[in-house]
Amino acid sequence: MDNTATFLTIKQAAQQVNKSEQTIRRLVKQHAKTSHIQVEQTPKGNTYLISQAFLAEQYPSAAEVLPALIEPAQVPDVAQLQRQLAERDQTIQQLQHRLLEQNDVLNALTSQMNSQRIGRIEELLLSQNEQLGELQKRLPEPGEAPLVLPAPEPAKSGFWQRLLGK
Repeated sequence: MDNTATFLTIKQAAQQVNKSEQTIRRLVKQHAKTSHIQVEQTPKGNTYLISQAFLAEQYPSAAEVLPALIEPAQVPDVAQLQRQLAERDQTIQQLQHRLLEQNDVLNALTSQMNSQRIGRIEELLLSQNEQLGELQKRLPEPGEAPLVLPAPEPAKSGFWQRLLGK
């Protein structure tokens, strides 16, 4: 065992590089026969240890890999951002009020149209009731002789019927 190198358990290694234990186990399996991996016998079975230096090579820290994305000079003034947020919030409130007003107008128009339709339906029903009343007046009273309609006139015979005698 190399005393200058520090070795970590799979769990310690996973926590150090912020990876899952399964990811570290795959790495150990790939490099099991190298000097980066050590195997210790325990009563429960083999325990694998991974070199901290090798782990750092495989998973460099995020601070080393990613450059600074925003320079301090590029950060906008906090007060300016707060003003912009306040303006945005005010605009959102104005738009919400407009939507509510338009919804009220739409509801009023719908109500008016429904009232007009109901009025028209009521007029039609009254007209039909009057027509029914007129028809009922024409019907004979019970016990009276039924109204006899004149018999239809026989149809005149056509030229061919007169000629052929049919």
